[in-house]
Amino acid sequence: MRLDLSLPVILMAVAETLVWAALFYIFPILLLRWEADFGWAREEIALAFTLALAVSALASPLAGRLIDRGVSRLMFPAAALFGAAVLAMLSMAETKAAFFACWALIGVATSACLYEPCFAFLTRAKGVGARGAITTVTLVAGFASTLCFPLADWIADGWGWRAAALVFAGIATFGAVLFAVATSMIEGRAAPKPTAEARASARDAARGAMRRPVFWLLGAAFPILALTHSMTISHLMPILGDRGAGPDAAVLAASLIGPCQVLGRIFITAFAADRSAAAITQIAFTGVLCAMGLLFIASGPTAIFAAVVLFGAGYGVLSITRPLVAADFLGREGFGAISGALALPYIACAAAAPTLAAVLWRFGGYDLVIAISAGLAASAMLLLWMAARSAARD
Repeated sequence: MRLDLSLPVILMAVAETLVWAALFYIFPILLLRWEADFGWAREEIALAFTLALAVSALASPLAGRLIDRGVSRLMFPAAALFGAAVLAMLSMAETKAAFFACWALIGVATSACLYEPCFAFLTRAKGVGARGAITTVTLVAGFASTLCFPLADWIADGWGWRAAALVFAGIATFGAVLFAVATSMIEGRAAPKPTAEARASARDAARGAMRRPVFWLLGAAFPILALTHSMTISHLMPILGDRGAGPDAAVLAASLIGPCQVLGRIFITAFAADRSAAAITQIAFTGVLCAMGLLFIASGPTAIFAAVVLFGAGYGVLSITRPLVAADFLGREGFGAISGALALPYIACAAAAPTLAAVLWRFGGYDLVIAISAGLAASAMLLLWMAARSAARD
């Protein structure tokens, strides 16, 4: 799997790093600070993140259709700039209504500038060459949590969480500038803007793909894994504290998620380039499942850090292979619409996860959250195997 180290792809990768840090990872690092500052229940705060992801899920098919229409050079920077403005608004929030409204609007922004639209854009623009570009983007953007967790924690310690939100609004604004340059360069080198006939053909291809059983199996496998990932990442700081990590150790372990994602992607690039995307995905699913097992039994730093390594590496690989599996099994024509349709249940499950984890924690502690996450990961592995069998029969 060769990397695409062209300038526009590098710029796209840096932009993704910045918007992931600003619009996604800012939530888990500030969760406990909001709980202490506002005095709201953890379940209520988690519901705001659920709302953001639900809005993102509902808007993702529209983002996919906009990508198919060839307007990515406007969509990506506008979405990141809008997200930056809402983060600035969040820094002034005093009430639940304002807090929830801000996260709903952040969901609109993320639907059009995080991985789902980025991978659909690269797949459309680069065709079979998208694999190298996607790998490059995910290698660089894997450091988003490494940027966000220590920086936001340091700013919040010194000046409060509101200052952290303002700083990350500035970071998202810089991401918007990079998106504007990168998407213009990539679209300029891609195929011309599609004609009405080409758009109709893409819609027909997408409808045909959605009638195949493999579409629905993938549409279940990856969303189920999204539940595992989002339940864990949105509650990462309290989970690590529950497993015995002190505040500094928890921040350090959380900061390693990003580098471990990158290490997983480097391993795949260097040692598993000859394997199919589906086979690599099954390996990644196994890593996530093993991470959940380690977290369940963890009572000290060794098991905690080992779980973080496996969790980060496994999910880091999945970020690359998920769009590649969909393209391999369902084809590349109309892929923006296909990707947007697959993103809807994926992001919807990710949306439900923070609140679901909070409810499970209330009833059975984080042992219950982790045990259910492990069962979900095992179910996703089975569904992916069924999808591969179905694709081979088609």
